[in-house]
Amino acid sequence: MDINKADLWTIIKFGNFEDFLGKLKNGNKCIEDVINSVDINGISLLERSLISRKFDIANFLLDNNAKVNIISNEGCNELHYLAANINCTGAVDLANRLVETGVDLNLKDGKFSNSAIMTLCQEVLKERTKEGNELIIKCLGKRPNINDLNRYGYSLKRIIEERGTEDMKEALEAIS
Repeated sequence: MDINKADLWTIIKFGNFEDFLGKLKNGNKCIEDVINSVDINGISLLERSLISRKFDIANFLLDNNAKVNIISNEGCNELHYLAANINCTGAVDLANRLVETGVDLNLKDGKFSNSAIMTLCQEVLKERTKEGNELIIKCLGKRPNINDLNRYGYSLKRIIEERGTEDMKEALEAIS
């Protein structure tokens, strides 16, 4: 890939961390110049790195104070995009970091009206891990809206009551 011709989103998608840094250097840009940039779909560099499973780039962007809660044209924030990759190595750590940074757990996507935490919970419950379960419990501790319905009439509360772990159900009880 010719990093001189590619934009940053393409480099994140197809390149690696070194390519990303090289593009910044070759373009005489510092990270502060581009950190919160969005593409024509409203997807930020941080969101693209989460979608593309380039967690080293995502961590670099967060280390340099990338904003969270940039909402794409699809109505998604960073947690919506990370959820699809939550069972990849390093994803739960990044999700924890996003939660600590203040990502909006209640933001609803435009397609299904799933909140970010609902999307995350659905993905965690597909392939249950101790770390994923702990992440959902941590998110519940932030007291998200558990009763808000998506387009199909499901709420986070219903999903956890029907499919969640006992620990998730206990955490749900504590905030109900």
